[in-house]
Amino acid sequence: MKTDYDVTVVGLGPAGTLTSLLLSDSSVNVIGIDKEKDIYNLPRAVTIDDEGLRILQRLNLEHIYLDNATTIEGAHFLDDKFNKLSGIDIPSGHLTSNGWVPTMMFHQPYTDSLLREELLKSTCSVKLETELVDLIPKGNHYIAKTQNLTNGVEKCFSTQYVVGADGASSKVRNIMKFDQEDLDYDKNWLVVDVKLNVENTLPRFAAQICDPKRICTYIPSHLPFRRWEFILLEGESKDDMLDKNKIQELISPWLKPEEYDIIRAAVYRFHSLMAKNFRKDNCFLIGDAAHQSPPFMGQGMMSGYRDALNLSWKLISVIKDSFPLTVLGSFEEERKPHSRFVVDGSAAIGKLMTAYADAVERNQSSDVPQELIDRGYGSFTLPPLKNGILYKGKSDRASMAGSIFPQPLRMEGMECSERLDALLGKGFCIVSKKEVDLKTEQKDFYQKIRSKFVVLEEGILNNSPSVKEVMKKNDVYILRPDRHIFGSTSDKITFDDLTEDLKQRLNF
Repeated sequence: MKTDYDVTVVGLGPAGTLTSLLLSDSSVNVIGIDKEKDIYNLPRAVTIDDEGLRILQRLNLEHIYLDNATTIEGAHFLDDKFNKLSGIDIPSGHLTSNGWVPTMMFHQPYTDSLLREELLKSTCSVKLETELVDLIPKGNHYIAKTQNLTNGVEKCFSTQYVVGADGASSKVRNIMKFDQEDLDYDKNWLVVDVKLNVENTLPRFAAQICDPKRICTYIPSHLPFRRWEFILLEGESKDDMLDKNKIQELISPWLKPEEYDIIRAAVYRFHSLMAKNFRKDNCFLIGDAAHQSPPFMGQGMMSGYRDALNLSWKLISVIKDSFPLTVLGSFEEERKPHSRFVVDGSAAIGKLMTAYADAVERNQSSDVPQELIDRGYGSFTLPPLKNGILYKGKSDRASMAGSIFPQPLRMEGMECSERLDALLGKGFCIVSKKEVDLKTEQKDFYQKIRSKFVVLEEGILNNSPSVKEVMKKNDVYILRPDRHIFGSTSDKITFDDLTEDLKQRLNF
């Protein structure tokens, strides 16, 4: 049966908007709905990393963040006197293998507004002030029942797939009865965002202040904004913490009241929660609908962006390129371990703050267990994909299966003059140092999956240190549409081996 829409995206925050843009960019018939008319006008997410910028680069939208973000100098744990206990410094101008700086702090109302503008210009059908009422399974598709919140009118339409990107209180998750599991971090925190009225003299690094009297977090948001997060102590109420005098008292070590305006103050429950499944039939959960973590690693939005890219390329492959439906089964298999790593890592930073504070109180900061310190800043490197559409179905250090292939760059000295990810295309890509000889059946297969073949010239290799280093290890790499490496040739793995295994993984 031909449905009204290929995909319905419920919730048009960052993750839902990115999913809708990626799908519409490949001519998927997608509708996005959101119960709000306007984007949320206060900052929630503040951090985007190098991988996020590289994802936005696929749509030529990285400028949205670059124009509204500030690089930071590092991230540290401090004691109650602001002495450094541990952490990392980020050298100015440092680029990762993704071709971007490691972390930038942005102001979400600015970026979300610009993303909304791009969405409204796209081929995606957008219905605002529209709430999902029900999802009714009908064979291999759904009838989506919605209500216009301005006039109460209910409408129904059919859709092949549903993506729940509707946040922590997800209606999609509740309607489809996805269960959740608690991952052992659950505390109340006050979050305060301010706008500076004076020239900034505050640090340009993020800090976890391990004060025995009250642990807190300082975030150097995009100027002129700054953020603090304060844990609630036993017996303190939401009303206590939202009192303006209380907020001014808490911020007093950094700023005088006349030096800033409070633009947001809210008490949140910092959770570690994860849906037990990210997929039921043709319904998927992404972003906060699928996983929620404390904000200590600044990876909440980024986890949603990774979900969006992983799911989008698979939906595009099935809908537009007639890949078998089994490809969609790898979404949960690949994203759930990554999401858990972020959730667990964020909770570990919260626990390390408490351990440092306890040690500071005893004047024994050296007593903090090394295994806890090892989970702090500097430890966060997202691991390769563990299982999924990878050579032999799992990550491998030798073939680099599961890792992300570096972005080719054109460098002028220490400055990047051009980022060349577009060379790799938007689908599968075979990257090599010389032309690959293909058998007839291999040509047919790679044409069927619309794969691109790229021979990296010496000039690109010499200008891209990360790419050059990778290409020293192996001769030919097969890249997935999301730039993760499917596998590579070696003295033990031939191109024929890779091709036959890819056919098996894609069920061709």
